[in-house]
Amino acid sequence: MSYFFVSYSRHDRKKFNLDQVFNDLRAAGVPLWLVPDDVPPGIDWKDVKDDAIAGSEGLIYFSSRHINRTPVIDLELWTARRMSKPVFPVLLAGEPEYLPELYRADYIDFREDYAAGLKALIARLPKEDLSAKPVKKTAPKSKGYVFISYAEEDTAFVIKLRDYLKGRGYGYWDYQDSDRDYHGLLFLELEEVIKNAAATISVMSPDWKRSKWAAKEFLFSEEVGTPIFLLKVQEMEPTLVTAGIPYIDFTRDEQKGFDKLDNELRRKGLL
Repeated sequence: MSYFFVSYSRHDRKKFNLDQVFNDLRAAGVPLWLVPDDVPPGIDWKDVKDDAIAGSEGLIYFSSRHINRTPVIDLELWTARRMSKPVFPVLLAGEPEYLPELYRADYIDFREDYAAGLKALIARLPKEDLSAKPVKKTAPKSKGYVFISYAEEDTAFVIKLRDYLKGRGYGYWDYQDSDRDYHGLLFLELEEVIKNAAATISVMSPDWKRSKWAAKEFLFSEEVGTPIFLLKVQEMEPTLVTAGIPYIDFTRDEQKGFDKLDNELRRKGLL
């Protein structure tokens, strides 16, 4: 199945109404592959990106000052270049300096005239045999991914949680199982992952309480407005960081805990 991998910032997707751009490109016969839209449910979204880029006709790179602050997007661009995939840079706003230096002399400009920019992008994309190639049936689309905050000692429960998320149409990201950018700063990567997550699930236990990252992940999720679900999976002493915040109790009956999580996801409009 032929398609173009789309590299973009979720902030820009809302600010610049990129969904309209995606719809216009598809209407013109340009097939696209997006994160998280095209990640199959229950899959670690970072696991499939390299394969998606490898199978693409090239990478459409929507640039702004936000994407330049996104290590995950930098990694997508580096992966495309490593695989010798053509890159089609689009400048959404600001100056050409927002673009990587390699693309500053040859970019598609969406800043002043969207219709002209869209026409120029479509004209530049290779079209040979795209419509003639057989199209595979696509896997069910993901609803996005959930960031899982937990201590390694609670892995047995988290394995069950991953299966639960798969059944509800979500992928996941967790520090232990997910493919991470070991060349960058972890806290910057975590910030981007949490900001783009459909929700944060904090798996609370004595080990979670002792973790040097758990409280920071909780507080950052709260600050950027990512919905948070607290799951108490072991008896533990109260902790100041979550004092007074309701949690779902898994310590007595796991099935009732998952039923309650279902209800809370629905209440938040996530199911």
